[in-house]
Amino acid sequence: MNERRRANRVAFDGEATLIFQQNTFAVELVDLSVMGAQVQSGQPLALPNASPVTLTIILEDSDIHLTLPGTVKRQQDLEIGIMFSHPSVDDMQHLRRLVMLHQGDDGEDNPSDLLRHS
Repeated sequence: MNERRRANRVAFDGEATLIFQQNTFAVELVDLSVMGAQVQSGQPLALPNASPVTLTIILEDSDIHLTLPGTVKRQQDLEIGIMFSHPSVDDMQHLRRLVMLHQGDDGEDNPSDLLRHS
C-alpha cells in the first residue's frame, strides 16, 4: 500500500504514555512526525478510530515532556496510528526540534540535551 504523507516521519525509539478516557497505557514510540506518531502497545487495546487520545512523551535525562492531544487514525494488532490535534505552541516547538534532530541523528548527540540548550 502506497501512503502519501504530508510530514516526514522519523524512527524514534522511546517510551510514552497513551491516555484514552480515564485509562493510561504504557506504549513504545515507533516513529514520530509533527503531524502524528505510531506507537506500539504491549497489550491489545480497543480504541475506536477517531477516538480522542493524549500521547505523553518524556525525554530521557530531561525535564522536557510533551503532551500531545490527538485522535486514533488506525489500529492494527498492537500498532496504533495517532494524528495530533491542537498541541500547545511549546509542545509543537519541542516536537519540531525533536523531529529535526532525529532526521540528521548520527547517534553522537543526546536530543534532549540539544532541546534544553535551544
